[in-house]
Amino acid sequence: MMSPQQLMTERLISEFTGNYMEKLYYFCLRKTGSTYEAEDLAQDITLNIIYSLKKGHIPESLSAWVWKIARNRYYLWAKKKHISRDCIDYENATDMDIDDGEMNAEERYILNEDISFLRRELAFISKEYRDIVVAYYIEDKKLKDIASSLNLPEGTVKSKLFYARKKLKEGMNMAREFGKRSYKPEDVRFTANGSQPSGLPWKVVQRKIPKNILLEASNNPSTLEELSVELGIALPYIEEEADILERATLLKKEGDKYITNFFIQSKECQMDMYFAMKKYVEALARYVNNIVSDSFDKIHGLGIVKNNMNGNELKWWIVLFLINHCVLNLRGLDIDFPVKREDPRETWGFTGYESATIPECCVGMNGVSFENINMYHFKLSVGDMWNKIPESYDYRDAIFLKEAAIDGKRISTLSPDEKNTWKRLENRFAHADENGNIIPDIVVIANGNENKIRSIFHEHKDYNELTELCQRVFNEIIDILRKESNPILHNQLEYNASNEIFSLRGLIVNELIRMKEITIPEKPEKTTIGVSLHVY
Repeated sequence: MMSPQQLMTERLISEFTGNYMEKLYYFCLRKTGSTYEAEDLAQDITLNIIYSLKKGHIPESLSAWVWKIARNRYYLWAKKKHISRDCIDYENATDMDIDDGEMNAEERYILNEDISFLRRELAFISKEYRDIVVAYYIEDKKLKDIASSLNLPEGTVKSKLFYARKKLKEGMNMAREFGKRSYKPEDVRFTANGSQPSGLPWKVVQRKIPKNILLEASNNPSTLEELSVELGIALPYIEEEADILERATLLKKEGDKYITNFFIQSKECQMDMYFAMKKYVEALARYVNNIVSDSFDKIHGLGIVKNNMNGNELKWWIVLFLINHCVLNLRGLDIDFPVKREDPRETWGFTGYESATIPECCVGMNGVSFENINMYHFKLSVGDMWNKIPESYDYRDAIFLKEAAIDGKRISTLSPDEKNTWKRLENRFAHADENGNIIPDIVVIANGNENKIRSIFHEHKDYNELTELCQRVFNEIIDILRKESNPILHNQLEYNASNEIFSLRGLIVNELIRMKEITIPEKPEKTTIGVSLHVY
């Protein structure tokens, strides 16, 4: 008694011999043009199919499987026979096997068998050929009608159709191997600076498809077809996405290939820059600590602290201000994106980062400006302090704190609008003393004290060594970016290096914490570390 597996095998062999043998012969006859070679090739295909079935293979679709084997065996036969494909100038080709006659029954059958492969390959040829193929083979339109609808000479349509058919046949005889991004889209984060009135670039990079197009085209000029195969997405959709990204100036077209018009740092690039900075951090931290410790009393004596801020909190601010000052004065620093946008209001720069974990403290910087007042804060990713400083303050808060610090303000004299402002600031950026005077709880820099602080730094014996070491790090970052980036992006090297050098803030802070020269506050939710108001 046969097992269920054996019964299935016998049924499939019977179905194959009953329904496919004759069709396979005609398939081979069309391919070889010789009755002798058609018989030989058909026998080879049949033996392969029956052998595979007897070995226990159970195809999901017998028809698709049979014709796949037939095509593969024909490809091997053609290769063995050294059948070559002539290189055709499709614009000037004249003698091509294209006509407007009806397909015979066998041709129609073969087309039906190949339709899934045809659809697959149509997804990987460009629009100028795809539209003609669809019109001719799928919609059964005449060549003259296709030419009329596309406003092209009939000869050009015929040559394009011949070229497209050639490419389709080649593709249908091969096994497509989609890239990793087709099943495992990667993530990328971005940073931007400058004016962005239209919502660009953020509004076009919120989805996985554009993100992975940009990742694939980063440092890797790619045709639309290559992007289509890598992402496993049909070309019509890739064409649309690439057009959006090109109009947003995030993709640049070079010939028939696309490359990102901004730098996306690979994991390797990020780690190279991290280690380039890390090897100098211990020396940098010593210089910073020496300068800050020796300058602390002079800076405190300028009266920049209006409350009872402790020495540790003030030292945090001086450390961050010193590092920022050194970085901002590096030779070659340029935080303005060099590529001009079509709209002069658009001045934004953009940088991408593949997902990577950098094991250090991160320091960001946010703030507001109004006339002669700046209020900003350093964001710190240590001690759960990153989001402890509210970012909802605005220019009205800065004006209020300036008036409290410079002119004096009492709760009893506040207007209704000022009372609303006070509710936002009370016990966060300021407090009221027993007499109702409003006292800022942040560093206040006024009366030319910012320049005085810089002069104190410059007078220190270690200041030049600190700045030259920062410059060395900056130059090494430029070298890494040059090595990692396509030459088309080399005009952006200083811009990108300028963004990355600010990472020194976090690395040096982390080292100073390790050295116990600064400490994380016991109540980070109450601290105003890194917040300052500047009045010019």
